[in-house]
Amino acid sequence: MVDPEVILSLARQHRLTVRLRLRLRVGEHVVAGTVLGWAWPPAAGDQSPDPTALQDLVDRAVRIGFERTLEQDPALEIRQLGDMACKVLSPAVNDPYTAVQAVDHLSVIFCALAVRPLGETITGDHALPALVIVPGRRFGDYLSTMCGLIRRYGSAEPTLSVALLRLLDDCAATLPTDSPRWDDLTRQAGLILADATRQITQPADLLPSPRPPPTSRPAQGAPADPTKRIINTGKCLSRR
Repeated sequence: MVDPEVILSLARQHRLTVRLRLRLRVGEHVVAGTVLGWAWPPAAGDQSPDPTALQDLVDRAVRIGFERTLEQDPALEIRQLGDMACKVLSPAVNDPYTAVQAVDHLSVIFCALAVRPLGETITGDHALPALVIVPGRRFGDYLSTMCGLIRRYGSAEPTLSVALLRLLDDCAATLPTDSPRWDDLTRQAGLILADATRQITQPADLLPSPRPPPTSRPAQGAPADPTKRIINTGKCLSRR
């Protein structure tokens, strides 16, 4: 866990004028003795920050543990659900329905991520001045990790490829038409379709889906298809 506000608060106490950038993202493995971050003065002629004070800042603001936790680390939950989907696709288990369920739960996570600001966290105090940069994953990073892992294990199963395309389509429903994250969705849709086409041997299983993947942005002001978008509480829907 990383708390940039703690770093800034301690920097104010020590009157440190510093730029601090951490090297690793939350959840990445840390090896003892390796570089955790870099610090430098705001301007070339300024005095370098005190290493002892900087050590105190990092020790109190960065928590390093033996194992990853879900705190500030959504990639862990995504990886756990992705691993679950891959394990049940193994010949020993052969349970594609559970894999599809895992993808459906991932859809909830990715629809939430699609509309959130992601990437680097930059926190500053102009009065010192001080700046803290914490690297972070972007939407495309999360998407490629999850889709790639499940796609490589399950591309021969049509229902799983459709579930992944449905996840992308749900994310597309939350995005404005000018969002750069459309490119991430389009890229993953193309990879899913390419692998499914190569791995699925029965032509009948490759018939076009009635719900196309998000391969292009909808036109500005285009009317919504009422049969395609359903906003619910995240529970399964059923028809009487």
